[in-house]
Amino acid sequence: MTNLPTRPSTLEQGISALTEKLSPCGVDEVGKCIASLMDAGLMIPGSIQSEDPIEEYRIALKGVPLHGLRTVFVRLKRGEYDLPNRSFLPIPSEMAAMASLECRSLREERMRASEMIKAARENAAIGGPRMSRYGLKDLRITQEERARELAAQGFVFVADCQSHDEFANGCKKRRWPLGATHLWAINQVWAPGIVKQSVQEVQADAA
Repeated sequence: MTNLPTRPSTLEQGISALTEKLSPCGVDEVGKCIASLMDAGLMIPGSIQSEDPIEEYRIALKGVPLHGLRTVFVRLKRGEYDLPNRSFLPIPSEMAAMASLECRSLREERMRASEMIKAARENAAIGGPRMSRYGLKDLRITQEERARELAAQGFVFVADCQSHDEFANGCKKRRWPLGATHLWAINQVWAPGIVKQSVQEVQADAA
């Protein structure tokens, strides 16, 4: 789990850097990525019937985070994904989903930093009750409040999760339901009730 600094100014700098990594890619970057993967030997799936298959990827991947696109590019080249046939590119919609998933950890890290800044500002505004030994409002309290908000919105508790790395790995292995949120300070995963799976089902899917 990333050890974030506690100073708001430093956290804001970190958020800016994360936001830059999560900036959307353009069609030219997508086109170059696909062309380079094809040059490396990967083929367009036969299910894509378009006269210009690269344009289909441009449409699907335009706007996905640049970090996600670059990560998928590298991992496809290395054959790191568990694909039915590593000689073929994923179809455009699958590749877009993969790029988005690769950015899950960055989004979570940015959320944690934002919550710490919010807690520091709340602490300054209310004069310091319910403080941690670092002089900030205890983030466990903040996330317990967040859990109650999620419950009111129809989210349900899914499982305990002890670290951000565990949550990120679970996302990659599809262990968590779609839309799951990690409340890292209280080690809990919550997900929309309409997509909740039982722990046994989730583990079976991940196996």
